[in-house]
Amino acid sequence: MDGKKKAAGWLVLTMIVVVAAVALAVTNIATEGPISQRNLGEAQVALEGMFPDATDFEEMAVEESGGLGFAYRVLKSGQPVGYAGKTTVQGYAGAIEIIYGVDTQGKLKGINVGGSDFKETEGLGAKAKDPAFTDLFKDKTPPLTLGQEVDGISGATITSRAVVDGVNAGVSKLQAVAGITQTAGEDGNGRMANASVIGYGGPVLVSLSLSKTGEIAALEVGKTRFAETEGVGSKVREDSFVKQFIGKKPPINDVDVIAGATISSQAVVEAVNEAAAFLNP
Repeated sequence: MDGKKKAAGWLVLTMIVVVAAVALAVTNIATEGPISQRNLGEAQVALEGMFPDATDFEEMAVEESGGLGFAYRVLKSGQPVGYAGKTTVQGYAGAIEIIYGVDTQGKLKGINVGGSDFKETEGLGAKAKDPAFTDLFKDKTPPLTLGQEVDGISGATITSRAVVDGVNAGVSKLQAVAGITQTAGEDGNGRMANASVIGYGGPVLVSLSLSKTGEIAALEVGKTRFAETEGVGSKVREDSFVKQFIGKKPPINDVDVIAGATISSQAVVEAVNEAAAFLNP
């Protein structure tokens, strides 16, 4: 008799376990989407504004040291329509958190600037959070150049540059995580890229082309908003300075700076290395 009671008890227990497992599975299926949405946290409102037609955000694995706070594949009815990521950069007064979204072609759907540790100067760098600045990024394809595709905030160059650099680096890493091949323009010399670094008088923009084997085939310095001191820093545009870069493989660190224009000269070197780094991530 005792054996029959024990068998009945085990049967009841087994049925309870099976029913509980089925209920848990059903609950997981029912809440999988909402949990994915909740994992977005404070970023949810920003990303839903960038992707109003999205039906889900599928989290992608990122390395802790990879420079991405998170990475999501944006889905509409199960099909990818874009990607979203978060990057934190150092601004003028502290950390700046940037959330960004791109479509499947790499074009920006928008950016959101801020974060819990945002401390940029009120009335200056704090304007990086305003739509007047963040809307400048929408529908543009990184890499972007401060002073060209994106106008900097007056009196807040360091903050403006930090955001532009953060978007460029973040989107590049996001595309790598998503398995998207990053492309750049080409001309007769090979791959082309632009980069801008603040010099003595303002942004110093460079446009370079790399050969198929990675050497600098062509380089142009100056262009938009060039304001280096005439007769001193302005010499960075002259052939005698520019030709030092031709035929060399970046990163470059062995050029002769122009006397009296160290800041302008170094800005060109940094911009060249940044542009080359985009082409050779």
